[in-house]
Amino acid sequence: MLDQLGRALAAEDATAVSAVLAEDVTLRVAVHDEPIEGIGAASHVIGAVLDGALHDIEVSATIVGDTSVLMFSAQVAGHPGRADGLLVARQDRDERISDLTVFVRPLAALQALADEMGRRLGVPRPGGVV
Repeated sequence: MLDQLGRALAAEDATAVSAVLAEDVTLRVAVHDEPIEGIGAASHVIGAVLDGALHDIEVSATIVGDTSVLMFSAQVAGHPGRADGLLVARQDRDERISDLTVFVRPLAALQALADEMGRRLGVPRPGGVV
């Protein structure tokens, strides 16, 4: 599951990422207090991320267990340097990702990503920035 997710991210293929998600997936991101629930909403957000908000993704490590971790670096639209990212994934009995938490650093890259995603999705992030 994690290898398939890593290949899909490196290819910036939102359809392939969605293929590893459970129907009732929970997506957690740093800039929203509430999780994103369900494959439709999660796929919509992931599609916007991989449509240029985050690009040139390179997977650097995977750690597989009951809770799996994927480490990556990427370019963030509107940020001059590369960002480091971490995905924490849990899978269900069908080996689909049922819970996915995404971390991005440094803070300037996270803020640039949040601002870009707000523009793409038309949703203000906390603090009122669209």
